[in-house]
Amino acid sequence: MPFQLTISEGREAGKEFVFDQDSVLIGRSTDCDVALFDPGVSRKHCRIFLDGEAYAVEDQGSANGTLVNGSPVTTQALGDGDKLTLGPVTFIFAMMTAEEASTGEEEIPAGAEEPANSTRIVSVDAVKRQRNKGMALAPDGANEEELEEIRQGATRHNLRSLRPVSAGQSGSRPAVSTQSGPSRASGPKAAAAAIERAAPAEPPAPRRPAPSAAPVRARASGPQPAGGGLSAADRARIRRESPGVVASAKLFWADASSAVRSGIIGGAGVVVLGFFGLLYWLVLSEGDGAQHKGEEPVLLGSQPIRDSFGLGPGVTWERPDMKVFTWEYTAATKAVVILHYQAQGISKDEVVVSVNGVDVGKVPPDTLASQDRPLELMIPASNLKKGEPNRIIFDNTKNPPGEEPWVIWNVWVERALLPDLLPEELARKATESYKRGRKNFDTVDIGARNRYEAWKAFREAWLMLEAHPEPKPDLYFEARERMKEAQQELDRTCAKLLLEVEGYYNQGNYKAASATLDHVKEYFPEYDQPCATRAENKRAEYGL
Repeated sequence: MPFQLTISEGREAGKEFVFDQDSVLIGRSTDCDVALFDPGVSRKHCRIFLDGEAYAVEDQGSANGTLVNGSPVTTQALGDGDKLTLGPVTFIFAMMTAEEASTGEEEIPAGAEEPANSTRIVSVDAVKRQRNKGMALAPDGANEEELEEIRQGATRHNLRSLRPVSAGQSGSRPAVSTQSGPSRASGPKAAAAAIERAAPAEPPAPRRPAPSAAPVRARASGPQPAGGGLSAADRARIRRESPGVVASAKLFWADASSAVRSGIIGGAGVVVLGFFGLLYWLVLSEGDGAQHKGEEPVLLGSQPIRDSFGLGPGVTWERPDMKVFTWEYTAATKAVVILHYQAQGISKDEVVVSVNGVDVGKVPPDTLASQDRPLELMIPASNLKKGEPNRIIFDNTKNPPGEEPWVIWNVWVERALLPDLLPEELARKATESYKRGRKNFDTVDIGARNRYEAWKAFREAWLMLEAHPEPKPDLYFEARERMKEAQQELDRTCAKLLLEVEGYYNQGNYKAASATLDHVKEYFPEYDQPCATRAENKRAEYGL
């Protein structure tokens, strides 16, 4: 099962690596299948391995971490088009067919014409493909001594700035035209298209080859002795190996006197002490800090509770064993009560939902989309008490308290009133809603709103038949399954759109990021889908 890694960001963008083995090691050491000669990459950084029928990536304890689509991971499944970031380089992962992989090592010279139907557009003068073994990011003109120095050196933490330093570094790119549906090509063509979107507007200027020898080597990772008098070759090497501002800082430090260095170190010490003093004042002096969170929410309503409950890092309220809510049920007519929430860190049969002491369902186990997945559970009316508080409990029944992390958030209750109609009329109206949903779901690529309208129509059909007396018609169960499928399609669409927003923002193309957020409204016109709220939160976070 071959796959391809293509450099989409950083030096040597467009370079391709094709592998047909079950495990590929990436790092700075030449023992790795892909050797990346950059101090921001660990000697053994990460491993891509075959996990069942798909590939996954596993971080090897690297200093700077491994990111998939911008998020740090320990172990993560990979899919077509996923962005894999290691220090200064970003790969596009793509599965390949045997025919695509069999092309072997190839090089397309600059200016060569491609077939008319080709979708490969890259930002470098030539596309180079290497099979099963390769190297990248080696400094231009570097000799074996310099490469060995990079291999053996300590990993340097490279922190990327989200916003560009200057307009020339913004990497702004033309806005990508959006079609009525979000279907995208996959495989190597999708990776090539992603490279075209992520590539810089202009190719980097060629570097002059490093001199074969220099009387004195100034190490970029540490200061030079005061008054050491760097040679012209050393200064040129520092400017070549570091960005402009960093190179200027290194040269300033190398030329500074002992008094200037002492002053800088003393000032830095004062800043650090001031930071820890502020931290102590804000956090440590406030005891356990509980008063900053206010009173713990216990009453459920029609608005989501943003606080999180459970155990683990980032949880607002620690509840190792269970979380209890109360909710008062009032309804003049027959109604369906639906409990909405999100959950993460849940294994199979770990957390049970009970109402007034009766189990009504279980929290589904984690998936790759657990962070963004909305969940809902219908509460039978027979388990609710009208006109008095009802106890709704998320009970962790598998793990002993304080052992495994789990979290529940965005909890709220929906009360949907049911129509008072004859069974025949209920079945007729439900059938009309179901047909409307099928029509929209079968044409999701024609209109951006069709996914949402399909989900809404299937939901109407399901709720309509909820009022139907027993036995329920087959359409009741079919409508519920179709509603779940439509929800999954909406979740995938939301994830793709917000990932595009993040990509545009990180490249400094703020206009395209804002336009994509506006485009989210076409797919999610109402706030009964969480993606609409997530898009507004993203806009506020980025200040767009």
